[in-house]
Amino acid sequence: MSGSGGYKTKQRDLILNYMTAHKDSHVTVNVISDHLIGSGTPIGTATIYRQLEKLVEQGVVRKYTVDNSTCACFQYVEPERGCHEHFHLKCEKCGKLIHLECDFVSELQVHVQSEHGFTIDPLRTVFYGVCKECAAAEADKKNEKRKNNE
Repeated sequence: MSGSGGYKTKQRDLILNYMTAHKDSHVTVNVISDHLIGSGTPIGTATIYRQLEKLVEQGVVRKYTVDNSTCACFQYVEPERGCHEHFHLKCEKCGKLIHLECDFVSELQVHVQSEHGFTIDPLRTVFYGVCKECAAAEADKKNEKRKNNE
């Protein structure tokens, strides 16, 4: 019996180690699974999901659900920094999810509440667009294409 508990602890530790090493990233179960397979320590996706849900319940990991067609993302919550509520930006090119900590958007949230009586949930509010890296790459492609056509 104690062997299976140790195995679950090992699985939890592998997942937690991955999460802490990638604390500035939002990762999916499939990304974690691919990493673990690549490192020779495969864990089934259902087990990864269960372990992540436990870590979410414990406040160690935060879960982000952007929309019904995108897999949930998870992020490690650093104890010393905490993780407060904020809005998100999602790049439609590369899929990156970015924390948006901006006083202007916070003011918008307050305005919507006070003037329209509507409370925005910042953990579920996502602004879609193109990140600066993808925009720069797209601009580089256009410049290269223009040079080739000259």
